[in-house]
Amino acid sequence: MEVQSLGMRRELQEVTAERDQLKQQVNAMSREMGTMKTNFEKVLNSNKDLKLKMVSLTERVIHLEKQSEGAAKKDVVERHDRDVRTMQTSLTQVRAQVVQLERLSLNEGRSGSGSGESASAPELKRRIDMHDSQFAQIDVQMAELDLRFQILETASYDGTLMWKLRDYARRKQDAVQGRTLSLYSQPFYTHRYGYKMCARVYLNGDGMGKGSHMSLFFVVMRGEYDNLLPWPFQQKVTMTLLDQETGQCNLSDSFRPDPTSSSFRKPTTDMNIASGCPLFVSHAVLETPKYVKDDTIMIKFQVDLTNLNHP
Repeated sequence: MEVQSLGMRRELQEVTAERDQLKQQVNAMSREMGTMKTNFEKVLNSNKDLKLKMVSLTERVIHLEKQSEGAAKKDVVERHDRDVRTMQTSLTQVRAQVVQLERLSLNEGRSGSGSGESASAPELKRRIDMHDSQFAQIDVQMAELDLRFQILETASYDGTLMWKLRDYARRKQDAVQGRTLSLYSQPFYTHRYGYKMCARVYLNGDGMGKGSHMSLFFVVMRGEYDNLLPWPFQQKVTMTLLDQETGQCNLSDSFRPDPTSSSFRKPTTDMNIASGCPLFVSHAVLETPKYVKDDTIMIKFQVDLTNLNHP
């Protein structure tokens, strides 16, 4: 009986040790499941944010549709319609992905709250990682759509560019530290089938103006109708830094293109070499409340359309 008692005690000790080990595993699983539930809540909140973004994009699609309906020329309407259809297709795909992710998240959330039916922790972690990857792809698609909308909404077809450059202090610091030396504006056009152009600015200067001036340049870009246009580009260009206080002290510089310069020949790449003014305005003059307001500067480009033959 003593031998049997010793054996039973050893078995009891082994069972107790195994029980303690299982308790530790259960506690670890409980903590991990708590983390999983937190992640599911974050996924659901991400779904809400994406839905709000899609509502905003839908409103902008409707705005573009109205613009295309009010356009005077048939080809303009068709072009806007194509853009709108592309946006709607992309939005439909994003909506489908969000609905699918939300359904999966809710199902997994319910299973995680049950007893004995929840998926293993590694499997749940794998699914959450998969969801994170899909949300990252959706964010990229949203960014591409937003950029496309900005270009469509800000395009000008009368030879005038109004460039609102925000976050001046941060952007200049990026230029000083060599992270982003120059910035390009959105494209603008002389007319619907005309020259495609943009502006380029060096906030910390370029060439002779490096470190002391803001340098401002004009760029001829490759457009869809270049074969119908006369070359080299010969229109007068006026660059202006706008006075945001009184509007009476705008700083302007004008030039007429040099017909022998490669900057104004028919582009063979996405854009020609920029041409303009390395010493456009000194930092001492620029960085005053007159020209930097709410950490924003306003730059205007005006192309003279006189004697310009339209195709």
